[in-house]
Amino acid sequence: MSEFDGSTWTTYTTADGLADNWVYAIAIDEAGHKWFGTYGGVSEFDGSTWTTYRTADGLAYNSVCAIAIDEDGHKWFGTYSGVSEFDGSTWTTYTESDGLAHNTVRAIAIDKDGHKWFGTYGGGVSEFDGSTWTTYRTADGLANNYVNAIAIDEDGHRWFGTGGGGVSEFDGSTWTTYTTADGLADNWVNAIAIDEAGHKWFGTYYGGVSEFDGSTWTTYRTVDGLAHNWVYAIAIDGVGHKWFGTLGGGVSEFDGSTWTTYTDDGLASNWVYAIAIDGAGHKWFGTVGGGVSEFDGSTWTTYTTAGGLAYNYVNAIAIDEAGHKWFGTYGGVSEFDGSTWTTYTTADGLANNYVNAIAIDEAGHKWFGTHGGVSEFDGSTWTTYTEADGLAYNYVLAIAIDEDGHKWFGTYSGVSEFDGSTWTTYTEADGLAHNYVHAIAIDEDGHKWFGTYGGVSEFDGSTWTTYTEADGLADNHVHAIAIDEAGHKWFGTNVGGVSEFDGSTWTTYTTVDGLASNYVHAIAIDGVGHKWFGTFGGVSEYFPGVNVYLPIVVKNYPPVALFTYHGTYITAMGEDGDWLLRQGIIPGDCGRFGLQYLGGNNVALVSCYGMYVTAPLSGTTDLDWALRQEVELSECGQFILHYLESGKVAFESCSGRNITALDGREREPETRWLVIAGTGEIGGWEQYILLYQP
Repeated sequence: MSEFDGSTWTTYTTADGLADNWVYAIAIDEAGHKWFGTYGGVSEFDGSTWTTYRTADGLAYNSVCAIAIDEDGHKWFGTYSGVSEFDGSTWTTYTESDGLAHNTVRAIAIDKDGHKWFGTYGGGVSEFDGSTWTTYRTADGLANNYVNAIAIDEDGHRWFGTGGGGVSEFDGSTWTTYTTADGLADNWVNAIAIDEAGHKWFGTYYGGVSEFDGSTWTTYRTVDGLAHNWVYAIAIDGVGHKWFGTLGGGVSEFDGSTWTTYTDDGLASNWVYAIAIDGAGHKWFGTVGGGVSEFDGSTWTTYTTAGGLAYNYVNAIAIDEAGHKWFGTYGGVSEFDGSTWTTYTTADGLANNYVNAIAIDEAGHKWFGTHGGVSEFDGSTWTTYTEADGLAYNYVLAIAIDEDGHKWFGTYSGVSEFDGSTWTTYTEADGLAHNYVHAIAIDEDGHKWFGTYGGVSEFDGSTWTTYTEADGLADNHVHAIAIDEAGHKWFGTNVGGVSEFDGSTWTTYTTVDGLASNYVHAIAIDGVGHKWFGTFGGVSEYFPGVNVYLPIVVKNYPPVALFTYHGTYITAMGEDGDWLLRQGIIPGDCGRFGLQYLGGNNVALVSCYGMYVTAPLSGTTDLDWALRQEVELSECGQFILHYLESGKVAFESCSGRNITALDGREREPETRWLVIAGTGEIGGWEQYILLYQP
């Protein structure tokens, strides 16, 4: 949690007394005490002393999503197991058995009459007047039963932000719903605030911020100056400035005309996917959602779509001989000459606008690995190569060019070598560790090094040698490779941190050593031998004796992980003996899932979207379990885990049935299962890997 007085930032963590570093909600009482709802309970801070309350004290559940304070100073906490009221000495909890619509409470607001309004996840809205509970659902006029936010205007109208249905206004008798069709930026609304003029401000899932003055809708996005289009929180200060908390982009302040963004140390986003270093020693970082950050050693400069970048999700960076920077994004390729931006897309000849990798050959030709094949650009003409030409697979994740000018492409189906006329593909059958190849590097001897989902493979032109965790590699999922002047190889892994290999000895560096996050997606080495690591916790610079990093709390890894195309979800033990399945790098985001053991054969999946409770499927005698929202089984909150036979499991949702298949090879003592969408393609957004690690 960070405090900002206008000039100075002060950060408080568990080391200071905060219950947990994942903070969902904040409220301030009349005495100026701050109350923080966290994943690990509620913390009260009086300015000097921290006091934490948990289930042992009377709190309904330690994950607290919402806080409100009534006129009597009573605190109300929305949790995953009901609502808790605290009068300063006594705790009272209300659940579904008392009349609450649903036990997962995401939002609380209190009207002028002292009535409490609770937004629940799946049950709609509950109003509590102190004795009677009244619930409103879609049947009454509410846009959607998944309610993320509530605000009450001066006329007493209630405004509800929902998860997929837009915004509902309730004047006490009539319901009015606003959606994207009316001008709302996105139908998934995370936050609401109302300014002195009565304008409503809505923070949305991925559409930015919408302002509604009662008749006209105005939307603000990254192109206008917003840090990120995913907005989780809104507050309005005493002078009317709006403050927006975003996912990965930092905090944006808007005074009505000017946008100011505050981030960690100037880095655009803590999710760093790409790094390159120019001739002047400036470091360039491609981020997820924040654009590109340039660091000259003292000053940070960020470039986004507002300035000319094609898209703020940047996967790859390369720098040509003229010093021009080339950025591979989710929206095409952008070239930056220091003053002017030029973007190339499929309309110009690029194979696909989703660009994962870039390399530049001796002739100055640029090679782009995309989701639609490889594109070569000589400065005027585009040439595209696909599976039809000999490429192993059209999803290209990595590119390297050897001394002979041969191009090497890492794909989801092996490695392809292209000598300018002939294509040669290498797969597991030839000796490659795994067909999913995310990184390629070439050493001084011309040996090729491939980072795969099954370890690292070295290829000397005739012989393949594979290195795995059994040899000393930190993790078998390798995203990045770099080679230093001494010939040492550096490997960035999915969950294990960084491994250094000097040819005989392996050394691993993790968060314990100072690494910002154990998820390392990019590596670069500067002219003085400093290693730069792009992680999902920021950027770490390393050289012996010095570590510069953005700290993050990472708990111990228990035995189960879920790997997705979005990243890796790591399990960790929760305070109540529950298993927390979370993204290893963004505390408190929607990548966090809690597996809660309820007793017997009952298991619940708890996420920021709500609680999903298992139940046997009706009309079947199979060992199938429906992992579902407690209400409305037909909603997209429904997930079904099908036990098919001997360890095979299917994952079914409203998006379709996803059937598991072995990912290509058995590995003891691990067994990995690949969950493939029935309608999607392997390697697409619907790909999941369930990893059992005894």
